[in-house]
Amino acid sequence: MIGRWYRSSLARQIALVMLALLLFIQFGTFWAARQSLWRQAQADVQRRLELGQAVWRNLLDQRQQRLREAALLLAADYGFRAAVAAGDQATLVSALDNGVARIGASMAASLDARFHWLAESPEGEHLRIGPVQLRGLAEQRNLGQAQLFAAGGKVYQLVLVPIRAPLIIGWVLMGFELTPAVAHDFVELAGIEMSLLAIEADGRPQRVLQSMTDAQQPALAVLDGDGGISHHAGADWLHRRVPQPTLEGRMDAVFLASLAPASLATHGMALRLGLITLLGLLLFAVSSRLAVQQAVRPLAALARSARAIGGGDFGADVGGRERQDEVGQLARDLDDMRLNLQCQRAEIERLAFFDTLTALPNREAFKKTLAGLLQPALPAVPGSVVVLLLSIDRFKQVNDAMGFPFGDDVLRAVGERLQARLQHPGDALARFGGDTFAALRQGLDGPEADACAEQLVRLFDTPLQVAGQRIDVQLSVGYACWPAHGHSVDDLVGRAEVALLAAKRQRREWLAYDAGQAVDTGSALSLLSELRGAVVGGQLRLFLQPKLDLRHGEACSAEALLRWQHPQRGLLAPAHFIPFAEQTGFVRQLTQWVFDASCRCMAALAGQGLSMLSVNLSTRDLVDAQLIGRLQASLQAHGVAASAFCLEITESAIMDEPQRAQATLARLSAMGFRLSIDDFGTGHSSLAYLQQLPVHQLKVDKSFVLEMDTDPNDAKIVRTIVELAHGLALEVVAEGVESAAALAQLAAMGCDKAQGYHIARPMPSEDFGAWMAARRAGSCTVPPR
Repeated sequence: MIGRWYRSSLARQIALVMLALLLFIQFGTFWAARQSLWRQAQADVQRRLELGQAVWRNLLDQRQQRLREAALLLAADYGFRAAVAAGDQATLVSALDNGVARIGASMAASLDARFHWLAESPEGEHLRIGPVQLRGLAEQRNLGQAQLFAAGGKVYQLVLVPIRAPLIIGWVLMGFELTPAVAHDFVELAGIEMSLLAIEADGRPQRVLQSMTDAQQPALAVLDGDGGISHHAGADWLHRRVPQPTLEGRMDAVFLASLAPASLATHGMALRLGLITLLGLLLFAVSSRLAVQQAVRPLAALARSARAIGGGDFGADVGGRERQDEVGQLARDLDDMRLNLQCQRAEIERLAFFDTLTALPNREAFKKTLAGLLQPALPAVPGSVVVLLLSIDRFKQVNDAMGFPFGDDVLRAVGERLQARLQHPGDALARFGGDTFAALRQGLDGPEADACAEQLVRLFDTPLQVAGQRIDVQLSVGYACWPAHGHSVDDLVGRAEVALLAAKRQRREWLAYDAGQAVDTGSALSLLSELRGAVVGGQLRLFLQPKLDLRHGEACSAEALLRWQHPQRGLLAPAHFIPFAEQTGFVRQLTQWVFDASCRCMAALAGQGLSMLSVNLSTRDLVDAQLIGRLQASLQAHGVAASAFCLEITESAIMDEPQRAQATLARLSAMGFRLSIDDFGTGHSSLAYLQQLPVHQLKVDKSFVLEMDTDPNDAKIVRTIVELAHGLALEVVAEGVESAAALAQLAAMGCDKAQGYHIARPMPSEDFGAWMAARRAGSCTVPPR
């Protein structure tokens, strides 16, 4: 709810942002000032602690000097020395009492040269110190440091001076007790508090002198280290802990100073900043209202203009363009955007429905026009509506050979020629993309539609003039008619595409749609998916069809053919799955499987008279950069020679990418493979190009062989191909031999080899050896499976 209220108004957003900025600045100022005061307070207190440490040291030094002077005076007294030498205890006690009273000392004692006690003042009875400690004190007497000693919960400052006569005959020990009065004097001088801690044998500290009560100062546990901060009784304390020179054990002086003054200064500053912030908020409320009115109202007007432009009203007036500030610049930019959008909409509409290369309507515009003709609300169009799809044959070769700019010129020339022909009322022409055009004719029956398709094809019997060159162009046309072939736009266009693909497959110039041309795509995809598992699952089978040598009557070569033993559909011929494998590229794996199986078969049947196997290569195989390596690996793995194989390639496969195909064929020939052009006579290869290929064999397409014994024209074509091949020093193989008459004709023509059902049907490779043996014996009794 708050977020929606905030986002609903730019004025509120500006106000809240400015408020947040003001608060941020005030908070930052307060924090920086507080940190500065706090650091300054700590630095001041640190300096006070350092000064207090010096005051404490001077205080002890002054007392040390008084003790030392009194002890030296007593040690220099002749009577005292005589008493020490005589061991007169009464005289010693009297002299010691006088010395204590004279300087206000707490105790005094006389010792012999070995630090054994001879006499002491009354207070000294509680301060019996062993010879070891006294010897250490004597060794340090010239260091100038006050030696402290804790005993009975009290702490004493001691001094030890020798008694000489002239050698050392004894010692005088004098000491001051450090009383709370001493601590009070220190507080008066230094302005800070202090405690004197005696560290017991178990490490626990014990206060032996302090300027405050236990309730007033932090606990001993937090007074550890040097320069630490502790919290007690609602106040922060900064302390400094300094080790003291002691006669025995360890003693620390702890100096403490409160940070309360700095805290009070911080609180005062916070109060002042709070008042300043309230005053700033008041001033902000007044100024922000004026600023928002000046900035937001013009923006609201611009927002209304933007909504109108967004709704498609490009004639909406944009106010505020005369202003010279940022709002005026925004208004001018918005108006420029309005004009640009108006131009862009016109351009988008043109691009959406027209082809930029040929200026013809595109696929969407064509379908829109067709949909307008098929609307049920319109009166029926007399006759039929014909949708024709036209594709330029081998247009890719034009692009590859002449370059894409030249190919674009060809497309424009084709579009212009078609447009000049389609001038009847209701005619339409469009470019679908690539090398495909679409034409629309109205009022034609079936024969007229077929004649129209032929006329469009015949338009290009005359070469095109493109960039000063004569270009031969051939079209393939597929068409569908309404209502015979479909009732919707998608049906008619889709079925025209099916007819076009069928025309290309059948090498027909034009073809009408027929239900038999449609492919069960779902079934094809299912087969293709199962085919991938068939390779691994061992469902593929190798079949061989013999080739008969017509000169010697021997069948020592064969063609390798692929079959798929499908678990549900039975034995499938290649026509059921190879076309889809070629479209997806999976045909490479099938070719490799066939070649591996052929290598094994050749290794097994070479001893039985099999001298050569033919293996088919697809278009994708010829452009596969890894084909050579895979074939070489298979040959080496099975120990067979490349010369034992003839690789069959169709004319169309070679002509799709002639340069790459020629390079691949040259490498295969160099390896020792024999090469054959399959289905010769049905393609478009020229004799000049054929002469450049490193091929060894032509294979006559069966469409010429099947009826050559009854059709003289087919026989003439076959005879011509045989003579042509022999003229080029090529071997000729005829496929599709299904009668003895055809076989005899081929032999009479000089054809080298033949294959077909009359000789033998394709058989499993396992049965081929037996078939060859039976043929040599004169009885082919082994039936193919």
